Amino acid sequence: MLKKLSIVAFAAALAAAPLPVLAQGKKDSVVMGMTLEPPGLDPTNAAAAAIAEVTLYNIYETLTKINEDGSVSPLLAESWTASPDLKTYTFKLRKGVKFQNGEAFDAAAVKFSFERNAAANSTNKDKSLFQAFEKVEAPDADTVAITLKNSEPNLPFLLGQASASIVEPKSAATNVTQPVGTGPYQLGAWAKGSSITLNKWADYRNASAIKLSKV
Repeated sequence: MLKKLSIVAFAAALAAAPLPVLAQGKKDSVVMGMTLEPPGLDPTNAAAAAIAEVTLYNIYETLTKINEDGSVSPLLAESWTASPDLKTYTFKLRKGVKFQNGEAFDAAAVKFSFERNAAANSTNKDKSLFQAFEKVEAPDADTVAITLKNSEPNLPFLLGQASASIVEPKSAATNVTQPVGTGPYQLGAWAKGSSITLNKWADYRNASAIKLSKV
């Protein structure tokens, strides 16, 4: 059984230990095997681990990134601070980020994503986490403040999971089959029951650092 890691762990860090590769074509592409096919491509509305294996840090990004050693680093949030009681976190967002449909990434998108995850009709696997938010505020386009009902020392880690992926509001309803994120890859093709192809997004903010053009 193949180790379950996001494809982007290979794409973003070629110097790290490689994931199992079943076949390799050109030097800028790789073919990988998966145990299960994802039932959809929106990690915020279903619990299947296979969804995150394809989409997390590839198509979608989160405020923080969980590294292979379990540490947390900035991603869509450049930095964050926490109140002494660990009930209020303030995130400063990365500027100049775009979604793959051309819309701007901003605090409003973060607020929308988290409130959508907490909604009564949400099917997010971590719905209880988002319902534990007292409020999500966007005082300006580059700042998000989250107030929790109870202290949560692990919030930066929890917001690096696939269930906390930031979605573009206009595309949210169709992300299951037509995913739109801020990540380095876009959906190229999905032959259900056979294969999923991700293509490098030329307009990614740091496209030159992404070495694989196709996965």
